[in-house]
Amino acid sequence: MMGETVSCPECGGSMTLKNVSSGRRAGDMFWGCTKFPSCRGSRDIFASTEESGGTRSRTARTARRKGNTQSTALCPGNLFVSSANDHGPGKLVREDGEELVLEYFDTPGQPPAERHREAVPRAGVQPFHFSHEQRVFWRSGTQWRSGRVLDVSDQRDIYVRAREWEGHLPEPDLYVRWENPLSDPVGFGGAGLMESPLLADMRRPFLQSTLAQRSAAHGMRGLLSSRIELHKHQVETAWRVLRDPIQRYLLADEVGLGKTIEAGLVIRELLMDKPDLTVQFVLPPFLVEQWRRELTEKFCVMDFPNARLVLSRDDRPDSWETADLLVVDEAHNLAGLAGHARSELAVRYDRLSAVAADSPRLLLLSATPALHNEQTFLSMLKLLDPVLYGRTTSEELRQRLESRAKLGRLFLGLQPKLPGALLKNRLAELAANFPADPQVSALIDAAVQAIGEQDRGAVARAIDSVRTYVSEVYRVHRRMLRTRRTEALQKSYHVTGRTVPEPLLLDSPELADLPTRLDEWRQEALAAHETDPAALRQAASDFADAVALSLDPDSLKKWAQARTAATEGEQEALERLANDLDLVDSSKHVARRVANDLSYLFSLNERVVVFCPTSHMAEAVAVALKDFDAGEVYLHVATGPAAASEQAVLAFEQNRSAGLLVADSSAEEGRNLQFAELMVHVGMPARANRLEQRIGRCDRWGARRDGVHRRSRWVTEIDRSQSFTAAWTRILHEGFEIFDKSVASLQHAVDIATEKAWGLLFEQGLDAVPKAIELVRDLLAEEVERVREQDALDSIEAPSDESSVYNRMAASESEATAFAELAHGLLATQPGNLRFTSDGDPVHRIGGYRTSGDKYHKYPLVPASRLQRDFVPLEGHLGTFVREVAVANDGVWLYRYGNQFIDSVSDFLWHDDRGRAFGMWRWRPNWPHTERVAYRFDYAVEAAPLQAGIEMDQADRMTLAWLEQVIKDPAALQRRADGLFPPLIATIWVDEKGIQVTDPEYLSVLQERYAKPDSPGSGGDYALNADRVEHAHELVPADVWEVRWRAAERAAQELVLGDETVVRACERAVASAEADVATRLAQLNLRTAHAGAAERAALEEEVERESVAGEELISALRSPRLRLDSTGVVVVSGRSLDQDGWS
Repeated sequence: MMGETVSCPECGGSMTLKNVSSGRRAGDMFWGCTKFPSCRGSRDIFASTEESGGTRSRTARTARRKGNTQSTALCPGNLFVSSANDHGPGKLVREDGEELVLEYFDTPGQPPAERHREAVPRAGVQPFHFSHEQRVFWRSGTQWRSGRVLDVSDQRDIYVRAREWEGHLPEPDLYVRWENPLSDPVGFGGAGLMESPLLADMRRPFLQSTLAQRSAAHGMRGLLSSRIELHKHQVETAWRVLRDPIQRYLLADEVGLGKTIEAGLVIRELLMDKPDLTVQFVLPPFLVEQWRRELTEKFCVMDFPNARLVLSRDDRPDSWETADLLVVDEAHNLAGLAGHARSELAVRYDRLSAVAADSPRLLLLSATPALHNEQTFLSMLKLLDPVLYGRTTSEELRQRLESRAKLGRLFLGLQPKLPGALLKNRLAELAANFPADPQVSALIDAAVQAIGEQDRGAVARAIDSVRTYVSEVYRVHRRMLRTRRTEALQKSYHVTGRTVPEPLLLDSPELADLPTRLDEWRQEALAAHETDPAALRQAASDFADAVALSLDPDSLKKWAQARTAATEGEQEALERLANDLDLVDSSKHVARRVANDLSYLFSLNERVVVFCPTSHMAEAVAVALKDFDAGEVYLHVATGPAAASEQAVLAFEQNRSAGLLVADSSAEEGRNLQFAELMVHVGMPARANRLEQRIGRCDRWGARRDGVHRRSRWVTEIDRSQSFTAAWTRILHEGFEIFDKSVASLQHAVDIATEKAWGLLFEQGLDAVPKAIELVRDLLAEEVERVREQDALDSIEAPSDESSVYNRMAASESEATAFAELAHGLLATQPGNLRFTSDGDPVHRIGGYRTSGDKYHKYPLVPASRLQRDFVPLEGHLGTFVREVAVANDGVWLYRYGNQFIDSVSDFLWHDDRGRAFGMWRWRPNWPHTERVAYRFDYAVEAAPLQAGIEMDQADRMTLAWLEQVIKDPAALQRRADGLFPPLIATIWVDEKGIQVTDPEYLSVLQERYAKPDSPGSGGDYALNADRVEHAHELVPADVWEVRWRAAERAAQELVLGDETVVRACERAVASAEADVATRLAQLNLRTAHAGAAERAALEEEVERESVAGEELISALRSPRLRLDSTGVVVVSGRSLDQDGWS
């Protein structure tokens, strides 16, 4: 079947590999005609080339397969699989009552007495199914041989192809490796089963690259393979969550910084840890489809068919269920319902509390700051940790926030660039706040010492240690992660740019008198209420609403008619306003003129968002735009079906030509409209926080890198100097500075400033604008300081050194092109590749890999059973090695560590023996020395806490089970270990005496890539196959061949563990781990000492968990695990194997 054509028996056309979708053979592979369904020709997977018109150059098969019944008799020596374990095929040794004893084969070099044996229930045993390309081994005299299965007879005689031979072999003579990864390649090389160095040189770089990616990502394989741009604060936040065994967090980044991305990264990683994970989402209705799309497009949740992801609305508590992970977006909405007077609303928070308490993992997403939102914030903290915060009151939380303000001010002044004397004063003030905390004192002493030594680097590190420790211990909640908008963040996480909207004067004379009528009413209302502060505030608020409705005559008329006048003069003013509005046709005089003016504003390929004051006006403008044929028009209004709005946003995003999304306020929360090029405001909303929400939809960070500012326009009904809308817009611009920077973190002060600004406009008219601007600036400046004081403790300090997972991942991404080329070569193009068929151009653009070609239909060099299990289900997927391409194109995989296809290839290579042990005679005509033998060993060095071994005794298994139960999340501990000790590759060359090869000249010759002789006398390399290895036996006799290799392996292991690079890495990791564990325990003990009885019990449990995890972690770092990737023997000689009668 290797390189031969399979033709359709019906039409003679080409055939391709397919799999049965249903029936008793569901999942089996077969040859199907490529012309299906017009032709339904098919052949069995083992169809012979004689049957299909091909010829065989070697011995014809003497027995033909008829249905491949593969007899089920319990014959000793036959191969069986048991449902009681996942070891794969084992040889039947004996029957023992209701149990069968199976023996599992690892390597030819493993003594039979050392093979793993296991008694399994007879009821769960099935004959092993020999699949096409299955790798098999057998003894021929005193030598081991290897080959691949091509066919199986009714009598279970196995037709095998080996080098220079093919034929039938009885099943009892054959051995098949069990399903455990191959950890002992020397067992093959020592037994004389050596591959060409070509194969080793091809597979080794691929595995080394995937290991390097794992190292860079600190074990977070789901992160590297997600289809997202990598941003530091998002990566570091996900890392903070995923290394913690207790994954209950509040993601509190400011609006637009990517909380959804951070949550998605956590979700994908947990799915990789547990593919049958259950996730319950509780979401605002308008975000359900957006989440569904993000999870699919960015985080590939469809790769986990056994997972259960339930996306529920936050207004339907009956649909919420306990899950492995609970995710709540806009969590402040539900938290605000705690204790609500309306029972049907209060029950939502109660139900959420119950589900959160029963779900082991929880992610709350909310940008709502604690300051001025104490009750809502406390309700979220109670969801995170009901024991710790169960009895806390909002007043206690408020007092705690106030007491931290001074500490926050100290933090803001604690900058390493300050003069030494000033820095010492700040440290002394900080120390005075923590007289009973010895850890703070020790850290401050270290900082003072560094200042005295005038070591700027040491000072920066010491100050960072102080800030990190105090922040962790004294933050509101240590599992609240908040990233602030800073200038430093903006440099790496680009913003499209806010800009002051240009006015678009509406040519509508029918509205010319509107400002005058509104001002008349304002004066009458002011006179009626000036002695009643409450009524005055309400009238000012109503005035703000009326101004916001200036471009919706119908709605403004309803406002005037609904307003209850306090005096006859006010009533008359309202009637004059309503009568004037009777003469205005909203559609004709506003909507159509707005649409006409807009049609001239944008180019053919621009996407425009038009925000209208009401649903009614949005619908009218949308109709008018369609009449003017302005492009594709989409509508998003509160009065329409939620599904229609969701579809409108999706279609708008996917539209690459002119498109307009017309919306009311329903599109101002949660939506991501950052791809729009032009934003239009029809009027201005009366509340600054609403405008911030609106701008945030289109001006989210991270979308663009070119620094281009999005164009912005606002439609106004009259010249700016005469309009209250213009006056309010000026206050928004010059007072709130909302068109220049975000005010999302200042919500409380913005609301107060909004009310006071409208109060001034109501009481003093247009003359109050300068005073209102100054008032707003002062109020916001004060709030900025208060927020900075709180954020100084609660915001994440992202590491900037080599411990930063983002920095390591960024460095890894720079090697993406090299990884693409070596992976593509291994899969499809290099000699000796795995024989996948490449489609398209996955290296540079988009493509994929198939299990058969179009013409010659070669099987990949992967057993059909594994092919069927791991690769056939992935047929048809498109992928790329270029991150930017994956991000820009929906449905395109990113080929990285953590991608399903790449992981399947990697897993196969760790199980496969091809290329794991090689032998080579390296002929160098000018070699001046005697013939030398050297052994190469490539080790993966990694920390492996909680590592289970197949031969563990019952006591060890019980200990491991207890550790896992206490630690709760072994995967999180492994990620923590990867972060402290990033896995590395160590290559060691030793000579036949076990001494490390260090001579540069000799090493240079050994490290050259394999190259066959290409001309007489030029030198070259010969693979030590079964025929040539006898020449190497002249230097290392056959009877000590394995003994010498094993001795070299023991020497190599000692050399690796003693290697300076490995030793330093271990020492750094252990020191970091000890400091990290000590700090964590100190923080927990300090919190425990100040906790109440109920809180203390929960914290003491966490102290025990951290103690046990810390001990296990440090132990693993002190004694890293060595995993032998590949090994080889090289003979360097001045003689060719083609001379002196050698061949």
